[in-house]
This record gives sequence, C-alpha cells and structure tokens, in this order.
Amino acid sequence: MRLMVLAISNKLRLFFGILLALILCQSTIQAQITAPSSSCNSTTAYTEVDQDAIFVFRDDANSGVGELKAFSPDGTSGWDFTWTKWDSATKIFSIPTHIDNGVGESTINNLADGRYKVEIQKGLVNVRFIAWVFNQTKPSLVFDAKDCDGVAFKSAFLVHQYPDINTPNTLNVSTSFVFSFQRDNIELQRLTLDDYDGLPKSFFDDQAFANEADYKMIVTDECGFEYASDIKSEKTYVVDATFTLDPTTGEAPLEVSFETDNANATDYQWFFYQDEARIDGAVPTQDSLLVDVKAGSDETYTYLHPGKYLVKLIATNNDDSMNCVDVFTSNEITVEGSIFEVPNVFTPNGDGANDEFRLRLYSVKSYSVKIFNRWGRLVHEFQESDVSAGMADRKSSKGWDGKINGKLASPGTYFYVVEAEGREEEGRHYTEKGSLTLLHDK
Repeated sequence: MRLMVLAISNKLRLFFGILLALILCQSTIQAQITAPSSSCNSTTAYTEVDQDAIFVFRDDANSGVGELKAFSPDGTSGWDFTWTKWDSATKIFSIPTHIDNGVGESTINNLADGRYKVEIQKGLVNVRFIAWVFNQTKPSLVFDAKDCDGVAFKSAFLVHQYPDINTPNTLNVSTSFVFSFQRDNIELQRLTLDDYDGLPKSFFDDQAFANEADYKMIVTDECGFEYASDIKSEKTYVVDATFTLDPTTGEAPLEVSFETDNANATDYQWFFYQDEARIDGAVPTQDSLLVDVKAGSDETYTYLHPGKYLVKLIATNNDDSMNCVDVFTSNEITVEGSIFEVPNVFTPNGDGANDEFRLRLYSVKSYSVKIFNRWGRLVHEFQESDVSAGMADRKSSKGWDGKINGKLASPGTYFYVVEAEGREEEGRHYTEKGSLTLLHDK
C-alpha cells in the first residue's frame, strides 16, 4: 500500500513538474530574450504563426557587434543556458556558440549575422527562445563623376534578409528603410525600400551652387534610427543663369536691377535689347550689348527710351577649363514714354466727378498749360516744375476749376496749349495744342 502511495506521489510530482514547465514556457517565451544594445527590433513574418524576434545593431566598423541576453524563467539562478546558431545548410541549430551553467541570466556578444537559439534548463523544466541578429553597416557613398550637367555619386546599403523557415525559398526583409540623398543637409532624392534592389544606385545633383558642398546618404530604419555615410565634399560646374529683375515697368528713365541666385559662373555677359518686333533697322546703342560688360553676377541698367525690352544673360563657368554655359532671357520690361493725356470735356458743376480740367501724365518732368477762350484771350494757366515720378493716379496736381476771376466760366469751347519736358532725355520738350468743352449740366 505504501509503495502504491509513493508511486502515485512520484507521478504527481512529475505531472506538476511538466505542467510547471509548460506554464513557464507559455508565459515567458516573448519576454525572456532581449538585446539592450540593439537599435531596432521587430518580429519575423513567417507563413505560420510561430514567429522569432529580430534585433538590428548599428555596426559602423562591420565587425559584428550583435548581442543577445536571456533570463531564467523564474528570475532565479541555477539554470543552464545553451546557445546554438542556425546552420543554413542543414536547417538546424547545430553550431555551438556558448554555455552558461547554474546562472540566472546569460549574455552572448560579438555575434555575426544569423539565427540564434538559447535553451534554458533546470531539472524537468526546459524552455527555448529564438532570435535573429543583424549587424547593420552604414551606407557607402562614392563620387562617380561631374560635368556641366551635374555631380554623380553611387551609393550602396546592405539590406538584411532572412528566409521563411516554413518556405525556405522565400526571403523577407528584416526591417524597412527610407533612403535620403542630401547636399548640405538638404534632401535631393528619396527612395523607399520598394525602390531599392540592393545594388549600388546612382544619385545625381543637377543644381548650381557656389564653392564646395557636403554630400551624404542617410538611411532611416522603421524605428527611426539613422545610418549615415561618410561625408563627401564636391563642387559643381553647373551654371544657372536665371535672374530676377526689379522693377519690370515704370517711367523713363527707368533703372532696373538684375540679380542672379547661385549662378556659379566665372563670366557674365548681359544683353539689353528691344523687342525684335519694335526694331526698325540698326539696333540703337542703348539696346545693344554693353561694350564694358561687368564680370559680376548682378547688374543695373537705365532705360532712357520708352518701349518694351528683353534682357539676356549668358553665364559661363570656366573652372578646370570646363566652359559650361547657361542662357536665360527675362520676361518683357515695359518703359513708359513721356506722354500726357488731355481731357476734351469737363463739367465743373460740383458733383465731385470731372469737376476740374487736369492732365494725365506719363514720364513728364515738368509742364505748363495755358487756356484761351474763343477770341484768343488767356483765361487760365497752371504749371509744375518738378512732377513726382510714378504718381498713383497719373493726374496732375494742378488744373482749372472752370472759373475766371472767381466766377464760373461760360459753357462752350476753349483752347489749350501744353508744353512739357520728358524724363527720358534731358532737354526733350513736347508741345500739344487742342480744344476742350466746358459744360454746366449735371
């Protein structure tokens, strides 16, 4: 009878030991292997439900810096830890790696890429954990060539893959990445992992800039961790003759400023010329190529004559005898001539509309106006010796209110003589004669 009780007791101990092992295995399998020094971690995407942990480590020196740490299921010592590595040829964990006996935790380091397993055992309890280790190196960036079109580089980045354990011919990527090609910390080109096939890829910068710039490749993983290539400093031969101008319209004489932005040129030739449709015969001197072209990126030019003009810049980069050229032509510049508009009727009736006879002036420096009645008698005159340039409403500040000696003049026809001096040329005078009608009707 006693033997039977002992046998039952041993069976119960065995049963509860196995039950404890199962409970420990099921409750701790996701939490008992870690990688504190990893930069990113995720899980596999096998076709079946049992997945492994993935740990990615930054390895700039390409020396193998992977590290895994395992803990005993109950947090106590006295456990045996046996580490092995997956053999991709035999498809089993057959490569001995490390053993720790009678401890509560175990760490293995300086690990190469691969799949690792740890078996943790004490008495009847035996649990295991599996994890992938990937040592991620920084991307490479190598100068390729440069010409008048731009600067070219090649870059490569090791994207780690692991086989699907249940479907060995299928490869999955360990983590996703975003690739950023940068100049002076400004992104020029971006790729995602879907655009990258693992082979060296070409990157091209076709923009103009002065002096040397720093290029680099930044790869960011799904955890937000960045891997940066070594910086490569290069200059470019690319020329950009694009320029801005101000103002684009105004009265003659009109001074216009031209300014380039990052032209990256050694020589500049500015052409100031009139719209071909307005040229009749030889091109006037002021509309032809300036003889003493300044070797600078900015220029100013004063337009003396009214018309519509275009400006062309030929910018050249002769560094290293490359002779790279770019040409840019501006939009049209409108220079207003010296003209004045004289109304042919006005109504000094006090309604606030067209109550005064005034000129509308364009690029006029000074003027005088005389008004005569039908018998040739001077009834009013006004003038300005220094007209403000670019008036908002273009109306003369002086005029005739329709009164003679303080009394409203009789309705009818009057005659005017306008003499004016234009702004475009010193001493250029204009004279215009005509008639106007004075009305009292509202």
